[in-house]
Amino acid sequence: MDRDGWSHTEMVEACRLVLNAVQGTVTEYETDVPLTAPDWPAEVVAAADVLRGVASRTGRVEKSGYAETGLVRMASDELWSAFVTFAPWAYSATASDDSGRVVSLADESQSIVVYLDGPQLEVLRQVIEPTRLVPEKEWRAVQKQRRKR
Repeated sequence: MDRDGWSHTEMVEACRLVLNAVQGTVTEYETDVPLTAPDWPAEVVAAADVLRGVASRTGRVEKSGYAETGLVRMASDELWSAFVTFAPWAYSATASDDSGRVVSLADESQSIVVYLDGPQLEVLRQVIEPTRLVPEKEWRAVQKQRRKR
């Protein structure tokens, strides 16, 4: 998906829609949890606290407070909900199925990469306007044209 013309709020919502659309195929996920920023909404701060708790048990927490959850197996609705709420604010977050990566988010929702098969793509198209989904080949062609300018 390409961010051009989207506000941060729209990108956060797109990240959450994508994650919720693939929830049924996700088997594990992970994210970093940067230091809390003053512009984070209360629900994002609360989700970050939940994920920091996970990081203290399964990942790592640096002295500065920066944390990484490590791989979390899909089991708890509470943890998944915290992940979906927080992931668009992370520097890096991924959700994977048994065959590998399904969703990769980067740079506080500036980048969304989704690896889908046909049925997964149809589920996603039901929740996101199809014209906003850009297949990788098309996206690369657009990026190549932009670099020429």
